[in-house]
Amino acid sequence: MKIREEALEKLKNYSENFLSSYAKDRNFDFGPDKRTNTSFLSKYITHRIIDEEEVIKLAHSKYSYLKIEKFIQEVFWRTYWKGWLELKPQVWQSYKTDLLKLNDQIQSKPHQDAINAKTSVECFNDWVVELKDTGYLHNHARMWFVSIWIFTLKLPWQLGADFFLKHLLDGDAASNTLSWRWVAGLHTKGKHYVAASWNINKFSAKKYNNLKLNENATALFESENFTSIPIHFDKLNNQDSLLLAHNLDSNFLLKTKDKFNHYALFDFNGVLAKENYSKRVLDFKAVINQEIADHIRSNFSSNTIIRDKEQLLKIIDEKNIKNVIMPYVTCGYENDFMNEIKNKTKISYIARDYDQYCFQFSNKGFFAFKEQIPKILSKFL
Repeated sequence: MKIREEALEKLKNYSENFLSSYAKDRNFDFGPDKRTNTSFLSKYITHRIIDEEEVIKLAHSKYSYLKIEKFIQEVFWRTYWKGWLELKPQVWQSYKTDLLKLNDQIQSKPHQDAINAKTSVECFNDWVVELKDTGYLHNHARMWFVSIWIFTLKLPWQLGADFFLKHLLDGDAASNTLSWRWVAGLHTKGKHYVAASWNINKFSAKKYNNLKLNENATALFESENFTSIPIHFDKLNNQDSLLLAHNLDSNFLLKTKDKFNHYALFDFNGVLAKENYSKRVLDFKAVINQEIADHIRSNFSSNTIIRDKEQLLKIIDEKNIKNVIMPYVTCGYENDFMNEIKNKTKISYIARDYDQYCFQFSNKGFFAFKEQIPKILSKFL
């Protein structure tokens, strides 16, 4: 896969040349043309073109844990978010319900001004343009953006999260939804993040005059309490099996030692297009899909691409499939779509050992998860 080779080369280059200064430089947003202070690997990791274990292992092969502790923690934030939302999937469903209720606000002038870079906040407008043009924002800029959206522009956080998810190349339902909730003060109740003019000007390449931000905002509040539910990991039967590869776990076929009778690509782009994902995001996912399709054709002699329930049921009938297996799909629009299909036919999710082990530590705040990192590293390094 060419895109995997590209990702591995970027990981190698970053680890050898820039990783050692990550903790010192990570908070600075030097602009789209100068990103060497961050790994810029998130879009690859989101789709597991390269996975968390690979990133952590290569980083550790270069430096001691103490030297790269902050970088390792950032990799684990993504794992933590995913595990947390798997344990409390009702948070995702509540977010989607809220979006439906807010549908009449999408065409409102304040919302349209925000997503079209026409607000009175110059830095915010710059970030909107960058996000749309590149599919990326520096992590610090994301925090400022979210804070300004919620506390200065006073727009619903759910609409902002929706805007991010559908424009970020590294968009991930768990990381995105929960990060917005964290800034708002909903994830850790009462503890919110408020963007400050001095902080933006200290860490941005461009300096902004006369920023008028709400720097005395209070955290948002919700009455609903979400409780954890156990994660069910399926037991697999490979007899008369069909493996449905997908681009949320792109390198799964390179990692698994399991053998399946039939292989196909499940293309989720139609699902995401209906949710109004940006063309830039859909095009990036299409490139990954094509490379997965090429892989299963070259290695498993399969040209099968499935896009909907009807196609899947037809393949199951034609090939007499008894077990449909799919790399684990975490909370998000793709999983919602698969759950609809599961009402018609059994589909088993195959979860990586890494996810099964790490998700159990995600039931509280990240500080509690962080305490488990040495244990996790000792298991997987």
